[in-house]
Amino acid sequence: MVQELVQTGNSYVYLRRKTYYFRVLIPQHLRELCPSLPREIKRSLRTDSLTDALAMVSDKIPLIRLLRSTDNADTLLAICQRLSDFSKQVSQWVKSKLKSYGQQLESPPAWPERKRKVIPLDRAWQDFSEWKKWTDKQAKANQRMFDNLRLFLGNKDVRDITKRHLKIALEGISQLPQRNKKQYNQIPLEKLPEITIPDEDRVSGKYVKEHLKLAQSFFSSYLKHEADLIQVSPSEGVSWDYENRRFGCLTDSEVMDAIEKAKLKPEWFRWFLLMAAYSGARRSEIAALTKDDIKLCPDTKRYYFIVKEGKTKAARRTVPIHNHLIELGLLEWIDSSNYRFFNTAYENLNRVTDLFGSILERNVNDHGERLVFHSLRHTFITKARAAGINNVLVQQVVGHEKYGAGQTDRYTHTFQLKDVLKVVDCIQYP
Repeated sequence: MVQELVQTGNSYVYLRRKTYYFRVLIPQHLRELCPSLPREIKRSLRTDSLTDALAMVSDKIPLIRLLRSTDNADTLLAICQRLSDFSKQVSQWVKSKLKSYGQQLESPPAWPERKRKVIPLDRAWQDFSEWKKWTDKQAKANQRMFDNLRLFLGNKDVRDITKRHLKIALEGISQLPQRNKKQYNQIPLEKLPEITIPDEDRVSGKYVKEHLKLAQSFFSSYLKHEADLIQVSPSEGVSWDYENRRFGCLTDSEVMDAIEKAKLKPEWFRWFLLMAAYSGARRSEIAALTKDDIKLCPDTKRYYFIVKEGKTKAARRTVPIHNHLIELGLLEWIDSSNYRFFNTAYENLNRVTDLFGSILERNVNDHGERLVFHSLRHTFITKARAAGINNVLVQQVVGHEKYGAGQTDRYTHTFQLKDVLKVVDCIQYP
């Protein structure tokens, strides 16, 4: 939220859009004592006069001091209620203003009631999307999650959406199928809740939690704190617990079997799988590669590719190309391909998922871990570490933040290509 703090000696008053507000943060230890307390109390003072704002807030100072010194939950709630109520101060301010114009009132007038303007969920979401300024890829992913939320919330006024509504929506989403599966991707979204979905076809608990994170950003960060459209976010206090079944590793024979079966699939997919198996790169990183991203290192005479974008700064990196791929003819295939040689995957990453799933003999390993395309990345990292390669070198190649050396991590920068060749070269699938 963009706000201008007022340097007046009173830290509880700030200016936002030409209107002064009162705000006091509730200390963490008090919220632990009384979990129902909000993180902060914020109220509009309905004036653009700093003098008038400070006068109205002055009555609250003793209450703030009392709040910080008490350890009784009931007392805390009572104090917070009084801190939130500015009706007396506003009435006194109105009365004083009218008197200054020579008018006398027996009782202070009430604020005129305004007809509440409806704020539909769809309109609020549109404003939120423009405020976030996502990339096209992020916008599409978040729009899909919003569509799921809206399916169960409806296009009601955002101020009428409660915590119970959000919990029901999350529960409904947990029963939806994975839309990248052929039997569901042609069915309209509104028809899916009417279908009985087998457990193995439902969306993951992790994906449901991503909906909750989006809702928290939408309702709390934007509607409450930035746009000041709601007093209480329905996402506050809502959680979604799930069993996190991590991705597993593939055995050498499973990788070799997948590579062999990939020969029966589209040629681009075979090279896509090989690059993942011998580099540990993410699916999206390989899909985004272009001919300009393939380089030759003048020092080592080794070819490498550049990952230009990623979730973190560490994701942007250079990765050596395994000599085995050069021997198989990767460079010749790239030369004969389009500028973005994995364009099919770039336009639809689920195509990679579907093709890989069709050549696996099993989808869960002996440890109960899921086997998916991302398992190639897990396999690469596990093999490199098992070979005794320095952990920090592995982290650079796969695009993880460097850690494990304490303060020295702050002084560790990007290693040269010659230093990380050993990470890639140790990968063998006999």
